[in-house]
Amino acid sequence: MDVIGLICVLYFLIVLGIGYWAMQKVKTTEDFFIAGRSLGIFVMGITMFATALSGFLFVGGPGLTYRLGMGALWFTFPSTTSFAMAWYVLGKKMREMTEKTGSLTVADVVYHRYNSKIASGLTAIATFFGTIAFLASQVLALGLMIAHIFGTTKQVGILIGLGIVAIYSTMGGVLAATYTSVFQGSIMAVGSLVVFILAMSVGGGLTNITRTIASTPFPDYGGDILPQFVGPWGLVTPVLAMSWFFVLGIGILGQPHIINRFFMIKDVKKLKWGPLVSVIPAIVGGMFMFGIGLTVRYLVNTGALQSLANPDDAVMTFLTSYAHPIFAGIISACVMAAIMSTCDAFINIASASLTHDLPFALNRKLTEKQKLYGARLGVALVSVFTFLMLLFMSDKGVALLGAFGWGTYAAALAPAVAIGLNWKRGTKEGAIASIALGLVLSLGLEVLARLNIYKLPHGMYGAALYLPLSVIVYIVVSYLTQEKELDSNMAQIVE
Repeated sequence: MDVIGLICVLYFLIVLGIGYWAMQKVKTTEDFFIAGRSLGIFVMGITMFATALSGFLFVGGPGLTYRLGMGALWFTFPSTTSFAMAWYVLGKKMREMTEKTGSLTVADVVYHRYNSKIASGLTAIATFFGTIAFLASQVLALGLMIAHIFGTTKQVGILIGLGIVAIYSTMGGVLAATYTSVFQGSIMAVGSLVVFILAMSVGGGLTNITRTIASTPFPDYGGDILPQFVGPWGLVTPVLAMSWFFVLGIGILGQPHIINRFFMIKDVKKLKWGPLVSVIPAIVGGMFMFGIGLTVRYLVNTGALQSLANPDDAVMTFLTSYAHPIFAGIISACVMAAIMSTCDAFINIASASLTHDLPFALNRKLTEKQKLYGARLGVALVSVFTFLMLLFMSDKGVALLGAFGWGTYAAALAPAVAIGLNWKRGTKEGAIASIALGLVLSLGLEVLARLNIYKLPHGMYGAALYLPLSVIVYIVVSYLTQEKELDSNMAQIVE
């Protein structure tokens, strides 16, 4: 085992140790799913930082930039404002929801807002499918890194990564994820900046990198010279770029892994600092993605590196080729830290949808002990579903697989949650219709595309169509159905 592998093994042992320690603190499902509402603003900021900078961005982002150029930045542009928007629109309301209604999940929020178990059950289903897709992108990223470091196949790397995440998440749930995220986020903050500086140094500065890319042949594109690669759209169509910008911006209001974090805040008065804290992952993540992706493209075009068989290998190829082994090992552990943080969040969200939300929607009452046991069993079931999805969809790549999960969340949940908690006129019928429409369109059109039956024109990101339709349906159906008077607690929240 080389130095990089040894450092990564040491990191995993530390993470598992933290998970075991957190397990001793987990006594109730409230501890397991929302960390007992015990997080300070600093810990909250670090955990959101760690979750945001995931395999979706750390591995998929550089790979997407390497393949598509500046067009990939439309993935990161929205994050500079979207996280701040989530804090302003949902932060306080979600914290009040969990305090006044005991909500542990987004499905709980939907139930208490609309007093509808149908809407709550549909939310659980949408949450499950969206989470599995997003979790699959993280596990794929982790598997690719493990395969690169330890010389295994991609499939073996995925199994190892999934096993580590499942064991650790089963131990301590969100509480374990939170404590490890503080450890991980600290590594990531420093490591991301150092890697960006290293990448710019290797490429001779941003000006040299972009000029060289614009004037040299692309060996993996038939030797063509593609100056548009460093133009505003890169190699993507304007329609696709703007689709990403729209959904990855507005769509954050339907992301359970972001929404659930607001349940955990200890002091609601400190929420005002959230938007400022949220700028950090946007800036650091964009620099990391942009720096490595463009630099590896520069190195390939100049012949310093061979063309990548898999664009998602850009991060590990750069680190193993240009960083000192000890530094590369630390940064590899840093990247794995990002992936692990997000896996923790997603695997517990999906577990909650199976073992907490669906039983409630189906009128099944469980004891506290049964709920906690079921939560841990749910982690194992989610792991199996994630592996099955990877068997059929891993060819999409890390970033685009994650984008599918994000889009599913956005189309199905954003209207009922974000609009519903800010508009008293919203009705349960509107919520049911919008959630069902968003879910059916997201899953249905993806299946049609996979079977080569129908694909949206101009490379359009599907959720850019589903999300507006879901919003329209929510508003129209709400106006066409009778408004129900809200109870006093809910009326105070929805104002």
